[in-house]
Amino acid sequence: MRGALASRLRKNPRVDVHADENGLPAGTSLDALCTLGRILANRPPVSELDWESIASLARRHGVSPLLCWRLQGVKSRSRFEVPAELQVGLQGDLYTAAAHGIVAERQLVEVLRALHVAEVPSVVVKGAAVAATYPDPALRRFGDLDLWLRQEDLSQAEQALFGLGYGYAKPKAWWLRQFQHLPPMEKKSGGVRVELHWRLDSEGELGRLPLPDLWARAVPWSIGGQPALRLDPVDTVLHLCRHAVIQHRARLGLRPLCDLAQVTTEWAASDWEALVQRSRGYALDRPVYLMLSLMEQVLGQSPPAKAMTALKPPDEASLPEDSLRLFIELDGEPAFAVPMAFVEARGKGTTTARFRSVLWHLFLPRDGMGAVYNIPVDSPRIWLAYLWRPLDLVLRYGRSTWRLLGRQQVSQAAWTRELWLEEWLKTGET
Repeated sequence: MRGALASRLRKNPRVDVHADENGLPAGTSLDALCTLGRILANRPPVSELDWESIASLARRHGVSPLLCWRLQGVKSRSRFEVPAELQVGLQGDLYTAAAHGIVAERQLVEVLRALHVAEVPSVVVKGAAVAATYPDPALRRFGDLDLWLRQEDLSQAEQALFGLGYGYAKPKAWWLRQFQHLPPMEKKSGGVRVELHWRLDSEGELGRLPLPDLWARAVPWSIGGQPALRLDPVDTVLHLCRHAVIQHRARLGLRPLCDLAQVTTEWAASDWEALVQRSRGYALDRPVYLMLSLMEQVLGQSPPAKAMTALKPPDEASLPEDSLRLFIELDGEPAFAVPMAFVEARGKGTTTARFRSVLWHLFLPRDGMGAVYNIPVDSPRIWLAYLWRPLDLVLRYGRSTWRLLGRQQVSQAAWTRELWLEEWLKTGET
């Protein structure tokens, strides 16, 4: 099966993604993505560009603040002029991100202080910690505050946040059965949500991030004058790659590639050696190899050949030739979203097992329906949610499913990609 899927991916002709009678998305091309990637990696363009398309693509991938920053350097090293009106728009994105960052930093400092008073040690992960590796944290906007702490400290941490006025945004019981962190916590007055994690991987999923190892290597830093901890750089890369590939199916676009480039830009040979060793030991070599390969293709920032050779899977499990298109170009296009329920069911084996898997995703437990539709579990309205659920899924995925059944080329490519990735990752499991 794996060989057949890989063969289909390699033989599938390039899909030129433009608007047509079938509703294909417009304005995306590999050339545009790679051009944007080179600018984000601080490499000036060598020819005149459609700057409006570049800016639009940057906004779609959530990297317009970084684009604004890089263009300041490009102006002094390139003979091409960026339209003044476009620069003003990008500066607006940067200032908005900076304002958001100020609010988020204040919240994070407040939470860290409360946890310190409660004698709860924590490690800041993902957004806020990665943003600190950029030339300015405003260049990397993030949607929530992620803190990792020991499971035995969850209750104390929960009470500390309750004391600050935070409450749960989703039902707690269902959430704990599905995820490795407490439900998002937020204040009624608004602001950024806070997520308290007790582990950075998931039981039953591929790849491991052993908690004792990561705790022992966590490094001190400071935010807003408040002492804190974050993952060491190598563990940060492992977590970024696992999060992007295992949890989000390599659908996060350019931003995680920029994160990887930023974290690794000044690495020594010893850092790369540590990455190879830990990737192999934690069964994360394939997610790491995939993300570093995409970083190299899009941003032009090449990891050492020795490290890539050590991480590269066997020839029969190598990446398809069109991996860049398959994993980057169609990201964020809802018209081609592949329901993961179908992908998971595809691997269940028997027809009965597949049917049960799809049925479970269709009709969630009561607390699951409450979490998805923001309805109290004990409310009679929960039964209306069961009536609404099939129509809701049709509205979300009906268009892409219909295109898939109709064997439209782009939808078929998206479906084949998901099946190939599932098989490829499982083949590397130890």
